[in-house]
Amino acid sequence: MSTISIPKGSLKLAGLLFKPNNIGNKNPAVVVIHPGGGVKEQCSSIYARKLSEHGYVAIAYDVLYQGDSDGLPRFLEDPAARVSDASAVADYLERLDCVDVDRIFVVGVCVGGGYAVAAAKADHRFKAVAIMSPVNMGDGTRLGMLGDGNPADTAAPILDHIAETIRSEIGSSEPIAVPIIPPMGDNPVQDMKDTHDYYFTPRAKHPNSQNKMLLRSVPLMMTWDAWAYADVLLKQQLLIVVGGSSTNKWHADKLFEQLDGKHARMKRIVRPNAYHIDLYDKPEHVDPTIEEIDVLFKSV
Repeated sequence: MSTISIPKGSLKLAGLLFKPNNIGNKNPAVVVIHPGGGVKEQCSSIYARKLSEHGYVAIAYDVLYQGDSDGLPRFLEDPAARVSDASAVADYLERLDCVDVDRIFVVGVCVGGGYAVAAAKADHRFKAVAIMSPVNMGDGTRLGMLGDGNPADTAAPILDHIAETIRSEIGSSEPIAVPIIPPMGDNPVQDMKDTHDYYFTPRAKHPNSQNKMLLRSVPLMMTWDAWAYADVLLKQQLLIVVGGSSTNKWHADKLFEQLDGKHARMKRIVRPNAYHIDLYDKPEHVDPTIEEIDVLFKSV
């Protein structure tokens, strides 16, 4: 594993490059996109490392405005930027002599899964897509954690409130940030308990993962949809892996229903006893998922 700097215009993305031990002249390559609020040192590097052990040149990286990557203001969650980040990493891979430019793939975890689908829709250099515990950040912002909200009743008032709050930033030296992960509260669901355990304990805690998101991010996410036109533009093979016990499973279900019957090369795997975070780092769920990804990518 080596630390790399990936050009994106005048800015740089910070990445971790994993190469297989038996590297040849032309190897398949994978772009791995981390969850919202996460950084490259967490689950995306687990997937990148394990895929490199299966013969892939793999990159886990920090998205623009976050982690060790460039970009101001810090902690902005900009869906458009995150999608183009993935293409910038593909650009970097195409410049490596050890990469087969006709076998570049994209993998995403949580909201990284949503961004992976969005990236593949627009950039057909990605020959296949694998997403684990996928979350469409746009739907999550509009519909709430359980997906049962009514945007007509809630979205506009939220945006009105945010507009007033952002106005208060004028003249301030510090933009307003909000927590990505809320307090657990009373009687939290298992996914919330797992999220706190993952991000706030030695299990995966990292100083660059600070549980911050600029309030200015919310309007960008509210008007965005990772699954939009997927039935028209997503022509690549797709693997969806989701925990059957996760409260976020509805995101994967919505994509599956949208594509069902229109995408002949899609496979969905439901791990019946898994929750959302289990697919981040638990070997009993990650290892068989890596095998499924490898089977898919090697079939392309």
